[in-house]
Amino acid sequence: MEHGRRELPEERTPRRNSGQHQSTKRKKRKRGFGIGFILFTILLIGVLTCGMIAGIFMQYVKTTLSPSLNVDTNDYTMDESSIIYYQDKDSGEWIELQTLHDKENRIMKKYADFPEELWQAAVAIEDQRFFQHNGVDWRRTIGATVNMFTHASNTYGGSTITQQLLKNLTGDNEGTVKRKVTEIFRALEFEKKYSKETILEMYLNAIYLGKGCYGVQTAAQYYFGKDVEELDLAECACLIAITNNPSMYGPFSTITVKTKNGDKTPRELNKQRQELILDKMADEKTGLCFITQEEADAAKAEELHFVERTTTADKALAESVNDGQTASGYQSWFVDQVRTDVTNDLAEALGISTSEAEWKILHGGCKIYTTIDPEIQAIAEDVYENDYVDVTSGTGQKLKSAITIVDVTNGNVVAMVGDMRPKQGDMLFNYATDPSQQCGSAIKPVSVYAPALDANVITPATIFDNYPVRMLNDNPWPRNTPSGYSGMVTLSTAIAKSINTVAVRTVEKLGVDNSFRFMTENLGFTTLVSAEEDAVYNDLNSSSLGMGGLTYGVTTEEMAAAYAAFANDGVYNSPRLYVKVTDNKGEVLLDNEAETHVAMKETTAYFMNKFLQGVVSSGTATSASFGGMAIAGKTGTTSTNYDQYFVGYTPYYSAAVWTGYRNNEKIVYSGKPAITMWKKVMSRIHEDLEYKSFSKPSSGITTIRVCADSGMLPGENCNLDLRGSRVISVEIATGTGPTEVCTMHELRDYCTEGQCLAGEFCPEESVEQHAFLNYTRENFGENVVADDNAYLISTLEAIEACPVHTEAIEPDPEDPEFPVDPENPGGGTLPVTGEEPGTPVTPPSGGDTGGGDHGGGTSSGGDTGTAEPTEPGGNWYDSLWGNHVPAEP
Repeated sequence: MEHGRRELPEERTPRRNSGQHQSTKRKKRKRGFGIGFILFTILLIGVLTCGMIAGIFMQYVKTTLSPSLNVDTNDYTMDESSIIYYQDKDSGEWIELQTLHDKENRIMKKYADFPEELWQAAVAIEDQRFFQHNGVDWRRTIGATVNMFTHASNTYGGSTITQQLLKNLTGDNEGTVKRKVTEIFRALEFEKKYSKETILEMYLNAIYLGKGCYGVQTAAQYYFGKDVEELDLAECACLIAITNNPSMYGPFSTITVKTKNGDKTPRELNKQRQELILDKMADEKTGLCFITQEEADAAKAEELHFVERTTTADKALAESVNDGQTASGYQSWFVDQVRTDVTNDLAEALGISTSEAEWKILHGGCKIYTTIDPEIQAIAEDVYENDYVDVTSGTGQKLKSAITIVDVTNGNVVAMVGDMRPKQGDMLFNYATDPSQQCGSAIKPVSVYAPALDANVITPATIFDNYPVRMLNDNPWPRNTPSGYSGMVTLSTAIAKSINTVAVRTVEKLGVDNSFRFMTENLGFTTLVSAEEDAVYNDLNSSSLGMGGLTYGVTTEEMAAAYAAFANDGVYNSPRLYVKVTDNKGEVLLDNEAETHVAMKETTAYFMNKFLQGVVSSGTATSASFGGMAIAGKTGTTSTNYDQYFVGYTPYYSAAVWTGYRNNEKIVYSGKPAITMWKKVMSRIHEDLEYKSFSKPSSGITTIRVCADSGMLPGENCNLDLRGSRVISVEIATGTGPTEVCTMHELRDYCTEGQCLAGEFCPEESVEQHAFLNYTRENFGENVVADDNAYLISTLEAIEACPVHTEAIEPDPEDPEFPVDPENPGGGTLPVTGEEPGTPVTPPSGGDTGGGDHGGGTSSGGDTGTAEPTEPGGNWYDSLWGNHVPAEP
């Protein structure tokens, strides 16, 4: 073997070192860990970032949104229409007349009032998981969010019923993320406080259903003419179909909608959506199954009967309830005045402004219980809109008129119209309650005769001198219309003929203070001006209170109520248009009890009824009469004929009518327009009413005989008056009659041929004894002569000698017993014998019988009533004061 040579090692496969292998695995592990760490870090950063964002968001919610998340329904009360009611005369039930509202016409209903099918239809189409979620349907919300970016559907919505309600309550409609987020959190908070039933109730009362209908009750009345409780399944689905888009799905909408299947009407689209709702209500996939498919199919097949309309709900709603509006579609004059009265009374009672009170009426859901009689109001509206007195002045003005009708038993205003011709709007100027309208002589019964009778200042037996009271501005005053002065007249004639001189004498005898007090305290007048209010221009004077020349005027409402006290046996009831007002929770806001008190004695009311019946039967208001009813009343005309007035009443109703122009101008009309309008209305109101007469007191009335010239107990001479017997019978209140015998009639020798006091040459056969009036009048000039002036002793004594027998007559030698006057062979001409007592004798001088409605001015023309016979006697007098009872119709 060779030494010293190194052998080469064998060649073999290299073998890895174990340390090297471990190092490689560690490198790979490190690489994997690095990626994971990065991902974890990114995830952690993301989580932390999201957490931070969430924290920031929650802090934002807490600090910024939280104050607005808590929604209290009391802070977001929906506008609610107020409802006006009237009381049914037969049942006494309060019935809805119409609503008052601002922009939103809404009538609130309770959840229990809704048919189940109504809220089921709303849930089926608007929020199928309504009973499962807590205010937010997250599935729909996420879907809506995705759809916002993808635009997969243009009808996809994520709002629940709760969210829609909140949007309606708060009015938040901004299309921003902040608003949507706020709405979501609000909904979650809201459902913690309110039940599902409460939410559905509020939702169905809030939704807008087109044509001015807010809430399902208004819509049910508008579209179907019925209350929501009466809706059936098909009608419920039809209403809910409108909510998505009232312009597109409203049955009365007039637009044309272009669809892929051609043009469609809103009614056709409403039908399609109604059927979709019905299918969803029956669809088992939804899990609702509110109805069966058979019920759904039957409802689809049902024909819907709409109340066809061409106006919006605020004009048509009253038509679907009752006649609370005029034919022109505006609210009635009565409703106008109710709004005014309630507004003023609310402002006073609550210590708020009238603007705030008006807002409460239009938005607060008040219930106003009124006194209106819809049938009577409808008659009055019809006459004043369609059958009015069409008169035009010389300058082109249209004649105006107003009427107020009051129930005489309680003072309730049952009807009111504020102007003639069709109404042109709401809350217009109302002449019926305007205090600037003058009433002329229509004031006399309430300012003069009733208070004077009640105070025993006068009695029905009192006799008055129809003759000027004094000179005023160098003229005899007051003047009568027609002109002239009749001399001695009874109270009944003075009232029937509206004699101004008698009214002035009476009010001055009564005292203007007492007259003013009687009107304001006993009969409730509020428009008179006292001396305390104005020391210069006031109504404490005989012209204002005696003839109606008031500082401002009176309202037809207060005049009708005052006259009603006569028909109500002297008991006055303050006029009212409403009984009470409650808020939307039923709490009483106003309790408008009528003020009732005895205004005058029952006997006073009885006499006034008799006197004012005489005005209608044979005085200045004969044209007011219509058959089958006792009627009393009084006319009035201002001296310039700018205003004409009539207050007439029956045992049922009292009505006051004013006519005139907006700007003062003389009325030129062939009759009396106020009476014409009164009769047109009142005759229709009384068509089916049973005949009634005015009541008579069971005691306290006595019939006595008095002298028609002195008003004293008749003496023997009263039967020897040249005109015949002057003894008359009158009814008076027991114990108020005269106690002294007449001293006015004195006997004198009277020459029947010379018609004068007998002179020394008057032959015995021409001389008779008659009684004449020992009464002296002030001389107001030769043109002012009373009709009975010829029967005054002073007048006869002014004739120096008999104009016929001027000298002694020599006897006829052939017939000494019957001498003949060659100047007057026919004898005397004045008939004095052989006539019935009370037959009028033509006086030797005098003028027309005086009277009239004017406050001492020009003639009114037209119907002034049938002239009466000179008192006493005559059928008129007997029928008025005798035991005559009108025949039953």
